[in-house]
Amino acid sequence: MKKCVAIICIALSATPGSASSTASVWTEKDPEAFCRHDPRQEIVAYCDDLAQLQTAVNAAKAASENLTSANSNFADALNKLDITSPRGVDGIITATAATLALKSVIASVLKDVGQSRPDQQLSPGATASGTTSLVSTAGSAELLSLALDTGAVTQSVNGTTATLSTNADQLFRLVTGSDPDCTVTCNSLGWFENRVLNPLNISASLDLSQQGSTTTATSGQASGTSPTQVTQAAIPTGAGKLSGITARYEALNRFDPRSDKFKSAWAQQVTSLKKPVAAITADTDAVMAVLSSHVPFSDSDADKTALVRAAQSKLVRAAASDGTGKNLVASFESFWQEVITSDIMSDPKFASAVSKTAQDKAIYRQAWFNALDQAVGNLFTFEYDYNHPLNQPETHDLKLIFGHNFQTMGMLTFNGAVSIYGSVPAEAKYGSLHYGQISSEYDRTITGKDKSVQTQLSLAGYWQYQPNPSVLNIPAGTVAPGTSIPLPNGTQEFVGTAGSLWVTQAKLTIKGSGGINIPIGVSWSNKTDLLQGNKVGAQVGISYNFSSLGGLFTGGGQ
Repeated sequence: MKKCVAIICIALSATPGSASSTASVWTEKDPEAFCRHDPRQEIVAYCDDLAQLQTAVNAAKAASENLTSANSNFADALNKLDITSPRGVDGIITATAATLALKSVIASVLKDVGQSRPDQQLSPGATASGTTSLVSTAGSAELLSLALDTGAVTQSVNGTTATLSTNADQLFRLVTGSDPDCTVTCNSLGWFENRVLNPLNISASLDLSQQGSTTTATSGQASGTSPTQVTQAAIPTGAGKLSGITARYEALNRFDPRSDKFKSAWAQQVTSLKKPVAAITADTDAVMAVLSSHVPFSDSDADKTALVRAAQSKLVRAAASDGTGKNLVASFESFWQEVITSDIMSDPKFASAVSKTAQDKAIYRQAWFNALDQAVGNLFTFEYDYNHPLNQPETHDLKLIFGHNFQTMGMLTFNGAVSIYGSVPAEAKYGSLHYGQISSEYDRTITGKDKSVQTQLSLAGYWQYQPNPSVLNIPAGTVAPGTSIPLPNGTQEFVGTAGSLWVTQAKLTIKGSGGINIPIGVSWSNKTDLLQGNKVGAQVGISYNFSSLGGLFTGGGQ
């Protein structure tokens, strides 16, 4: 008897594609094309059996053979499609596990495996006033992440920055009610989702501790003996100002569990898992026991046989009436709805029995790690940053990020970026180019990916060249240094020096269970953006990665 565990069956049979079962038709070259991408789990679960029946019926029709269920050439496929028998129970488990059991297993495993990924960028880039990252890595949060960082690596003034990151596709699925946790079982919404939404990540950073000021007109005096009238005053503004927005497009990310490369690696893992999962297939008997307690299984054997024979005759007639498989799918769906009633799906014993087939999380978890190791390799990301630092001109940064993962040997990342001033006054003595930079980082998990608490070591180097010193905006109303003269219209001054900025950083990231990450870094630089002289600084942060926790937002329990 053929048996398989639900988590493995789903991963093998469900692949992304059209949301409509009518988009594909039966072909001799690809006989499963008409059902492989169907959005209904039961059709996908029994797709190979449906394809076998459609192929046999098409052959019999071409040869003018018997086109009834009595044809022995149809017997094997029809027996597999009998969802009232033990032979068809594997398909039932596969089709219902996504709803009843598999969701919690996948969410838990993805959360664990996601923590082992060295490519995710959760904090802001090196130029933020509060950051723990010297180098931007190629990946981003899959669903949502919140990072709080304190420190600075290329800036003069430390800050506290909150960064909220999200993936456009996962956010879209969350808002539209689709499954944000889906991976190899995702039903694709087409080219726009695959090529635009899924690779696009967006983040926003806010300075929580840096305060600005604004100028307001005043009249008279509140106190004091000086007759000088005060006409303007600089009023401090509140914290929490937006300091930057980042958009990232992942042209190539082998860590993405929805990518074709990962699906191929996962399919290989599924094949290798057939032997170890054989020990837990006895749980399928418990599923059949619950099914047998419900209508129509509580009917007499004669009634049950009549039901099955009628269904088999309808399946053969449907396949004979339309060689594309469209009618066969519709007929099988009708049979499924007749047997798998709402009473069965709502029976807690049925959910518990299906769940037992997915209880061996360790096997599934290790297989996912192995598939990830097989899939990873080169990663390539384009990044755009809009920066609005305190009392400095806004800039637009364009960055290319390349990474290569060496599996057990860690990951190497390279950055190349150019920064351009958003606007340059007509009388300015500097051009549009702010700086150019290249940097590199080596990341490696040093405690093992299978640990509940992991530690990741990062060593980074950064080189930046500025053709001119940094520009400082002095706001209107500020008193000129050494005088009592206010600057009515504001001004700009060069600060610091032009030339090369060198920075090195060593960082240890503690990765706890549940998506919590705590980066602790120490850096050295020959200068900063505004000040000359060597600087040694410390950076610390905390982030929470909500990936694979869509239930927190949708209210789902699994």
